[in-house]
Amino acid sequence: MTKSLLISTLILFCTTIIESTILSNISFLLVVPDLVLICSIYFSTLNGKLYGETSGFISGLFLDFITGVPLGLNCFYRTLIGYIFGLFSETIIISGVFMPMLTVSVGTIAKRLFLILLSLLFPKINLEIYSFISYQFLFEFIVNTLLAPLVFRFLGFFYNSLSIKDTKDMIDNV
Repeated sequence: MTKSLLISTLILFCTTIIESTILSNISFLLVVPDLVLICSIYFSTLNGKLYGETSGFISGLFLDFITGVPLGLNCFYRTLIGYIFGLFSETIIISGVFMPMLTVSVGTIAKRLFLILLSLLFPKINLEIYSFISYQFLFEFIVNTLLAPLVFRFLGFFYNSLSIKDTKDMIDNV
């Protein structure tokens, strides 16, 4: 488990750097696609709720340090999202095209709901929250949904290094 957690942490760190340095500087993008969220959802559905919590917290911590938002904001909702998707790790099949798109679209909506809830609970924190009915949210929703199968497929190349499940046990249960 330690090896897979280190590899997933490295992947989350790299996607955080790509998201905050390269994608944020592309001028025609309305909103930066959330590659870190897509990776966290992949890790959660692959390995379960404890792993999902951990990867969500680590990704939130990276984003909190890089983006300069109040410390713990991204950690909070990304930990919750990781836990929720980790609950369904036994029932969600992460291969194919439809299920990655569905899980990431639900994750993007959950992210927006958590951010709106946090902005209502802590009104003094100036969060640039846009509503569900906006071009920014629609753009982020569509781009995250379309990128999900590609990112899941790419991370699938590292399945043996990322999975904490024993493939022998999976074959015996079939």
